Amino acid sequence: MASNTPTTADSKQTFGTGGGADQSQPLVLLERRDAIFTLTMNGMPDNRFNPAFVDAVNAALDVVEDYALPAKGRPRACALITASASAKFYSNGLDVLYLFESGDTWFISDRYLALLKRMLLFPVITVAAINGHCFAGGLLFALCHDYRVARTDRALMSLNEIDLPSSLHPGMAAIARARLPPTTLHPLVFAAKRYGGAEAQAAGLIDAHAPADTLMQVAGEWAAKGAPKVARAGPIVSQLKAVCYDEVVNALGLRAEIDVREFMRPKM
Repeated sequence: MASNTPTTADSKQTFGTGGGADQSQPLVLLERRDAIFTLTMNGMPDNRFNPAFVDAVNAALDVVEDYALPAKGRPRACALITASASAKFYSNGLDVLYLFESGDTWFISDRYLALLKRMLLFPVITVAAINGHCFAGGLLFALCHDYRVARTDRALMSLNEIDLPSSLHPGMAAIARARLPPTTLHPLVFAAKRYGGAEAQAAGLIDAHAPADTLMQVAGEWAAKGAPKVARAGPIVSQLKAVCYDEVVNALGLRAEIDVREFMRPKM
């Protein structure tokens, strides 16, 4: 459930339950300051994707989308920053423990990949403020943003499926191919290489990096540059993303039953 409909220049909302270190806090916090929303993931300790977490993120995205493209009236200037309440992790990817215990073989295809598609096509300019480590499915989520700004000293990024071990759904691989140069993709996937800071920027994983104390400021600058374009273009923003990434969208739509118990070790 959400709280506090955003009607003022500055507003805050919360979504989901079971967040924070003691699991008594919201899973997602959403704050708006003027045209820029900040979605803070609070699924401690490392923001893994499971049904409750995906529901909370989607509920927050609904608010942002309704603000940017109101049913009545003109589109508004709008941008979205995602970040983490954890100082150590942005996101560690899929909740493998949930997948093992639940036997939910459709979650990846029907819920997680659907969220990646939504982020990829989201009708506002999106910026991932990667303030901690970002691995596997967490990195794929970040790659679906328009821009990525990472903390210089603690934001390692990797697609470490080969070490889990786990395959990649065609939609996951399509995201990586579309967003990364081949010289980065190969060591990222086949050596599980970890990139961070200036090396991550040079490799095309991020657009900028900054110290912890200025990370959100830098992310806000990227967001502020993009927000006015949404007021001018409205739904065209999402349409442009769809035609630019049509192969990725099609691949993400391939429905497949995935049972991680067949190839992964329950060590997480």
